Amino acid sequence: MKKIKLLSLFSGIGAFEEALKEIGVDFDLVNYCEFDDKIAKCYSLIHNEPLSKNLGDINKVDETSLPDFDLMTFGFPCQTFSIAGKREGFNDETRGNLFFESVRIAKYKQPKYMIAENVKGLLSHDKGETFRIVIETLNKIGYNTYWKVIKSTDFDIPQARERVFIVCIRKDIDNKNFNFPEGRQTNKTVKDILEDLPRKEMKSSLKPYNNPTYFTK
Repeated sequence: MKKIKLLSLFSGIGAFEEALKEIGVDFDLVNYCEFDDKIAKCYSLIHNEPLSKNLGDINKVDETSLPDFDLMTFGFPCQTFSIAGKREGFNDETRGNLFFESVRIAKYKQPKYMIAENVKGLLSHDKGETFRIVIETLNKIGYNTYWKVIKSTDFDIPQARERVFIVCIRKDIDNKNFNFPEGRQTNKTVKDILEDLPRKEMKSSLKPYNNPTYFTK
């Protein structure tokens, strides 16, 4: 089976990449895009990819020079849409318009598939107008979109976290049969996923966090 060619934007340490590996998707990374140099080094170490594949600042990416790819992932910055932030949305000059930088690349390269992820607050931001613009914009550049709020606890992860996922399929290849998988509440606890370390070694690994900075009252 032919490997999928992947472009990863706003890569962080590669959550999408780990998810693809977890479900057995064979892929080749054409490039990743991470603004923070330290995080980019972590990404390259974790995924055994050269730093030369990092595109850096997405605002400076020349879409005409990118190799072809089948799938683009983009967890565009969420702070500006989160209920925990100022909720400036597209008016945030630093982060709010990075979604449109993703669109610029997708419009030119026309990958078969895209997957985006963001905070649940994206749906309600500006009374739903922001999300309407996101979906309408993706539609205009040639994609059918499918979205759903997914709870991590429904997919065997012992953490209460809700995120909206948007799956985009290019209209000319979409058979309109896509459905999100159905999850179920996990019985796992954090203890189930921790490494089985001797108590002494465990205490040592947690020592850097044993200070009031990390305490809650």
